[in-house]
Amino acid sequence: MYSIDDIQLQQWTVSGLRTRVTVLGEGPLALCVHGWPECWYSWRYQMVLLANAGYRVIAPDMPGFGETQGYPRIADYTIERTGRFLSDLVAEAGASRVLLIGHDWGAINAWGFALQYPQTVSRMVVMSVPLKPLGEHPPTRELKALFGDRFFYQLYFQQPGVAEAEFDADPEGILRALFCSPDTPRAQPQLGKAIAEGGGWIGRLGRPLEQPAWLTDEAIAYYVSTYRRSGFAGGLNYYRNIDHNWQIMQPLASARIECPVLFLSGEKDYATQRATVEQLSRLMGERIPDLTIKVLAGKGHWLQSEAVEAVNRAIADFISQRPN
Repeated sequence: MYSIDDIQLQQWTVSGLRTRVTVLGEGPLALCVHGWPECWYSWRYQMVLLANAGYRVIAPDMPGFGETQGYPRIADYTIERTGRFLSDLVAEAGASRVLLIGHDWGAINAWGFALQYPQTVSRMVVMSVPLKPLGEHPPTRELKALFGDRFFYQLYFQQPGVAEAEFDADPEGILRALFCSPDTPRAQPQLGKAIAEGGGWIGRLGRPLEQPAWLTDEAIAYYVSTYRRSGFAGGLNYYRNIDHNWQIMQPLASARIECPVLFLSGEKDYATQRATVEQLSRLMGERIPDLTIKVLAGKGHWLQSEAVEAVNRAIADFISQRPN
């Protein structure tokens, strides 16, 4: 039986980038794609599950994260370029088909990869961010209309140099403020919702008054150390291409994902706006004919760490019912 201690950290060259890839197990390939602000480490528990289920599991630091090189330009961090990176990663692993797993920005990139490279994906497990229809207008335009003079983090991220300066100055502050459960008690935020007040995001989140049980001292230390080395700019550059991604995906706006898909979310996940199974089915069902949805009661956004047993059980059930 494999354990976390058996995970190997390797250096690969993928799409011309020096890439840190973690590897565990033998068998058909499973690829885990992390979100923001995370790295490969967020998948450690699922890597063990999948390896013991007979998969060779790889979990990279995505471009601009952890110990993987970033792209030379902000405009390179698109869903098209990321799709090529993931395709090259699968090829470098010696596979032609893959079980694809993604969370948060990893979910967005997993959806994009499955639509652009459908022949490569045998099945998918996607967490927290559903497949959404493209809006009528570019995302930042719609967000500005929705939020007006109120602060919203994705709009705050758009100006290069601003958010990373805040987060690089206090990586532990932003990570602890984000890595919380829905019921984690917080201090009163130092800043209000109006953009005119100035300031950044940390002061608007409210300092957590206790550390959630699922966030171990070892885990927070690993993430803080990772971001002290890498900085936050690479991860933020994905957000800076959401309008570009909207344009790129127009030809695939009505394309379907034909492989089996398991979608997992927390009942109190802000990324789904606390959507129910029925609401998620209506949102995604037309474009994903073989769709299984599970909403985990009481859970928030950081599913694979916050609800390890429930997530691993759902994945194990899903892969046991499908042929490789």
